[in-house]
Amino acid sequence: MFVLNTKQLGEFDLTKAKQFVDYWGKPYSYASVKDFNTNEDIDYIEELNLRDRLSKQNIKRLLRWKDPRMLTEKILSGPNKGKDNVRVLKVLEKRKAINRFREDNIGVEEFKITTEKIFPNGFVWQIFLFHIARPFEFPIADRNVFHAFSIHKNTIKPNDWDGYNRYTDYFFQIAISAGIITQRPKGNEPDLKEIVKRLKNVDNSLVAFGQFIHSYWGKEVLLCST
Repeated sequence: MFVLNTKQLGEFDLTKAKQFVDYWGKPYSYASVKDFNTNEDIDYIEELNLRDRLSKQNIKRLLRWKDPRMLTEKILSGPNKGKDNVRVLKVLEKRKAINRFREDNIGVEEFKITTEKIFPNGFVWQIFLFHIARPFEFPIADRNVFHAFSIHKNTIKPNDWDGYNRYTDYFFQIAISAGIITQRPKGNEPDLKEIVKRLKNVDNSLVAFGQFIHSYWGKEVLLCST
């Protein structure tokens, strides 16, 4: 599960989950993202604003943290540079729905419809709206973690909600087997903020592993899992 050997690259052994998270968490590198207006570092955990509602500022900062090029509140380049980013505005317009989902006042299926309207061509961004609402339940998604999942589970990369649900099961299998959490969080834990911080370590390790697969083995290995 963590040995750098092509024959063992796709091994998924949950007894080695802790070694996997520890090993792949080390090479994870993250360039800090600055707030568009203040130039302060964006603190992902703080901006999740757990135990409270997400503010407009929280959402703008989290979107920029996720994708500075495409999800900053102002367009950064091109003929429309400096104008409001319509993608961000559409999210802010649905802030009430995001907070209602956070508070469990609307269901998953209804919220899916909301996210699909906001980002009709951005499945990973749809997932991110689920994540910022309930980060203890919905892991962040990107192509790197999906690479890791596809190799470990010998399957295609997720491209729909069924696939993401399978990824989520895989994510929490690793988190629990690695001793990072003892069970899937419900959102009422007193140490919820600490739990979310620990879960980010799982995400970091999967990102680094997925990047490694893509960089050093590329399509050849990935196609073996399709």
